[in-house]
Amino acid sequence: MPVSFGPYAARMTPRVRHAVPRVLLTSLLMAVTGAALAGGGHGPRTGAPTTAPFGCRAGYVRPDFRALNAQLTRARALWDRQRPANYTYDVNQIAAPVLFPGTRVTVSGGRVTRTALVPGQTGTVNPALAARTMDARFTEMAATLKAQAKAPCPVVRQSFDPAYGYPTRFASGLGDEGIMDGFGEWTIRTFTVN
Repeated sequence: MPVSFGPYAARMTPRVRHAVPRVLLTSLLMAVTGAALAGGGHGPRTGAPTTAPFGCRAGYVRPDFRALNAQLTRARALWDRQRPANYTYDVNQIAAPVLFPGTRVTVSGGRVTRTALVPGQTGTVNPALAARTMDARFTEMAATLKAQAKAPCPVVRQSFDPAYGYPTRFASGLGDEGIMDGFGEWTIRTFTVN
């Protein structure tokens, strides 16, 4: 016997239709593309900008990628002039909807030698996301900016330390009104030269 939802069926159907494709779209983007988003997801590899299936959200403003790349270049040059071989920093990372515990990263001789939870944090370190030198973070940021410039409704935010130039925050995702997750962000605090 068929089930009827009465007059509410027309209003319910769009919500169900939008919820499923958004999750699938995010998973698909992460599975088939190559440049890392800030949280560990992935963005478009190559090609012209794609069209957002649901359009950009209300009030969306496209990032100025020329300015973001110039800022990244200046920060990297500052870092390169002073690049310490040995340093420690704490990173907090979100790969929506997952919040990873704060992780302390130790770099010795220009390579990651240790990752551990920041004191007071619980959980498990995700070395695949946390174990990065600053040079690796700069490289990933450049790749993400390149990929996000081709996305339909990209969102990118970045900031840098004024003394050393290392990145203090990097966030990326999509300003698509249909995306429910897939946004990523990391912040760096407690940077110490050893």
